[in-house]
Amino acid sequence: MSLKLDRFIESYQGESFDVTIIGGGITGATLAYEVASRGGSVCLVEKKDFGGATSAATGKLIHGGLRYLKQFEIGLVREALKERRNLSNIAPNLVYPYPMILPKPGIIARMGLLVYDLLSFDKGWTWDKSKKIPNHKYLKREGLKKLNLGDYEDAAYFYDAICLSPERLTLSFLKSAVLYGAKISNYTEVRDLLWDGDRVVGVHVMDSISNREYKIHSKVTINASGPWTQDILAKSKKTETVFPKKRSEGIYLITKQLSPIMTLFVGEKGHFSFAPWRGHSMIGPTEKSYFGKVEDWKLTRESILEFIDYINETSHLNEKLKMEDVIASYGGLRPLAETGDDTYSASRKSELYDHEKDGIKGLITAAGGKFTTSRHFAESIFRSIRKKLNQKMNPSISAKQHLYGSGILDIESFISESKDKHKEFSEKTIDYLIRHYGLEYETILSLVKENPYLGKVLNEDGEILAEVVYAIRFEMAKSLSDIFLRRTGLGTLGILPKEKMDQIIQTAAKEWNWSQTELEKESKKIQDVLELPKL
Repeated sequence: MSLKLDRFIESYQGESFDVTIIGGGITGATLAYEVASRGGSVCLVEKKDFGGATSAATGKLIHGGLRYLKQFEIGLVREALKERRNLSNIAPNLVYPYPMILPKPGIIARMGLLVYDLLSFDKGWTWDKSKKIPNHKYLKREGLKKLNLGDYEDAAYFYDAICLSPERLTLSFLKSAVLYGAKISNYTEVRDLLWDGDRVVGVHVMDSISNREYKIHSKVTINASGPWTQDILAKSKKTETVFPKKRSEGIYLITKQLSPIMTLFVGEKGHFSFAPWRGHSMIGPTEKSYFGKVEDWKLTRESILEFIDYINETSHLNEKLKMEDVIASYGGLRPLAETGDDTYSASRKSELYDHEKDGIKGLITAAGGKFTTSRHFAESIFRSIRKKLNQKMNPSISAKQHLYGSGILDIESFISESKDKHKEFSEKTIDYLIRHYGLEYETILSLVKENPYLGKVLNEDGEILAEVVYAIRFEMAKSLSDIFLRRTGLGTLGILPKEKMDQIIQTAAKEWNWSQTELEKESKKIQDVLELPKL
């Protein structure tokens, strides 16, 4: 049986915590796990849904950051390469070695890849032997054609890793935290910080579902709110000027598959890649400064067209990419801890700011950073928390054991055996469920045994209707967007055929006991979310 997530705010009785975390993205999720697994009491509140915003606007790579070598950020690259291996170990169902090529690498890029190999000296120390990553190769045209890697004069062929679903990895960290006693709640917005003189003693929140307000007290409060970092600090004049208000906008496009292997391109405005993903190409990211309100940001048709022009200028496609080739798009904002106009060259170091240096006790801001290094960042934040708590805590286990539901030592053998065990389901369905849900896949299959209708296959990947019910009953999904974009992959390739959309929405409506009016309203809302922007 799977762990059942519940919104603690619905039964909150006023208890206090060692730590309150503001933000349910990957930084908040990894920190909640770190604190709870080391014996601290912790609650996490997220104003919208877990794993949304910045944590969802990624290229899904778990990587060392080859380009950061240009800024001589050797320490950051080494940290990221070590964490690439750690995430492959603790989440073997979600993180995999991923090949890519860099066409026409110059001498600096080739030297960088040699350093990259040296810095990842421990890449073979994986729990699952299929997760070992080889050293890079330099190939000429003949060698590239032989391996079906494209028609280039020469290219570097190397590996990083990919996370099949960053949203589900974020959930895996949250589930691991809950297993150790963490309390979590989505759709719970921080209205203000609670103060006792010069000390932050918790948060004043509103449950956006019930519209009830609560005061949650804690010894330490962590601002891990991603693009909302400065907005949280601006709630008090004591903290409003600490961080710059600049964010970096990044967008991705989903098109028909343009390349059989991830291909990197570097131009004047930065780098982007064509990455094979679910039978399509995922193209991105962009890099662009954004200074407005987070709530005002949205992905626009203008941004997509601007990116298409840059792709056509830089990648030398045989056929120009057009707007009609784009079937889905997504994006978001990243907080940056440094000023300046060049977001591409801005450091991706995680930024930890203890407000005690400004005379404010009990408040720490955690901003910036990378998805790959989030677990390590959580360890760093915890060291600051422990000093403030001044109490004995357990040693860190987050790199030493599998995340909840991911305890599989040989993923490929496990999938093969499971396909034989569950022959009543398609092999695609078993493959997809195990790679995205790990050991929890059995609970999803059990829902089909109770109600065979839930076994309906919804897309080419083999996803089934039971995932919708599972998201609602076990994973705290509260809206159709939660289901389509952050619990399943049902909406990440755009809008499904009407018959499939209706099946999903009506199944959710039944679970939530919606009226016909609510069903029609929510159907329109998710349609608008999944459609490409018209303006």
